Amino acid sequence: MKILIVVEELVSVVLTPFVLRFSLPACGPAIIDFFREFTVHVDGRGYVCSFAGFNFERHGNVKLGAPTQIQDKRMISNEGKMEKSFLNFKVY
Repeated sequence: MKILIVVEELVSVVLTPFVLRFSLPACGPAIIDFFREFTVHVDGRGYVCSFAGFNFERHGNVKLGAPTQIQDKRMISNEGKMEKSFLNFKVY
C-alpha cells in the first residue's frame, strides 16, 4: 500500500504540469471572471470571497429562507451550502 501511494505521488508530480498546461488556458478567463465578480474588500480582513461574508441578500438561496430577490443562478449558493455553513458555525 505504501509503495502504491509513493508511486501515485511521483506520477502526479510529473503529470500535473502537463494537465495544467493543456487544461488551464481554457479555464483561465472563467477563473479571472470569478475573482473579479466575487471578491469584496472587508475592513480588517482585506479582500475575501463574497460568499465567505455570509451575505444572504446577495447570495442566499430563497428555497432555504434567505431574503433575496436575485434570480441569477451564478450568484446563489449551490444547494444551500452557504446557509448550511452558517448554521454549522452557529451550532459549534
